[in-house]
Amino acid sequence: MGSMTLPKELPIINFSLLKPGTSSWASTCKQVRCALEEYGCFVALYQQVSPQLMDNIFGQSRDLFEVPLENKVRNTSEEPYRGYIGPNQLMPLYESVAIDNVTSPQETQKFRDLMWPYGKTNFCEITDLFAKLVGDLENTVGKMIFESFGIPQEQYESLASSNSHLLRFLKYRTPEESDTVIRFPSLTDKNFTSIVVQHDVGGLEVQTKDGDWISVESAPSLFLAADGLQVWSNDRMKACQHRVKNCGDKTRYSLGMFTFNNGVFQVPKELVDDSHPLLYNQFDGRGFIRFYTTKEAKKAKSPIKAYCGIKN
Repeated sequence: MGSMTLPKELPIINFSLLKPGTSSWASTCKQVRCALEEYGCFVALYQQVSPQLMDNIFGQSRDLFEVPLENKVRNTSEEPYRGYIGPNQLMPLYESVAIDNVTSPQETQKFRDLMWPYGKTNFCEITDLFAKLVGDLENTVGKMIFESFGIPQEQYESLASSNSHLLRFLKYRTPEESDTVIRFPSLTDKNFTSIVVQHDVGGLEVQTKDGDWISVESAPSLFLAADGLQVWSNDRMKACQHRVKNCGDKTRYSLGMFTFNNGVFQVPKELVDDSHPLLYNQFDGRGFIRFYTTKEAKKAKSPIKAYCGIKN
């Protein structure tokens, strides 16, 4: 009889009590690198975000989607994919609103005034605290990625100084036909890195190198490599393909913290050698997002390689 293949599990990494320079920091750096090289993602345990804060931020999220549509559509941006996205033909069950530069409290306040012109209790305090903590987690992982490859921290600080964080509140309605399986089709994120936070309804799935799908049902926070990190790492860390499946008869709320690099960077020389020849020209994060809206990008098998891949 053939051996039964067990369902794969994603790596789980604990970030709750870490200090740079300690042995636990060094071993976590290795875990981060291995997980991102092997899976393009990992489950992040992070007790700084308390269960109470999770309940509070998801409570605010539910309230947000009750806001009248004319308020939600005021959530606009000059940059593509940054404002309100309503249900459409491709994604009839999906709706989302976003706060750009969310780690700046003025932005949260501006957003609240658009959504709730008469005010909203605790929205800013809860959102600012959540964004700060998840932003800190993203920053810690970024430092660890550089350290794991032996790249000086000054280079990390230089890259991170061009980063901004966008917090997206996401809602997936229940399908009317029970046979609708996918609520959000498979994709890689077009930014640098992402952290997806689920609460009481799962449904997120990620694809392995072998093409299998792993369900991330009960994981509260998932850290994902996006296209920008794939370029920066010279394909050592591949952007993670993920999708949202039907999750029963419940509306699903989730949150995405998306890190965008708004500068121009090159693959570090430390990541180019005989077994890893240079695969990408310099990368302009904003330029790539604009390119991604074009017909050429939609036709490309790999939009990121079409944009800045080195043609052999």
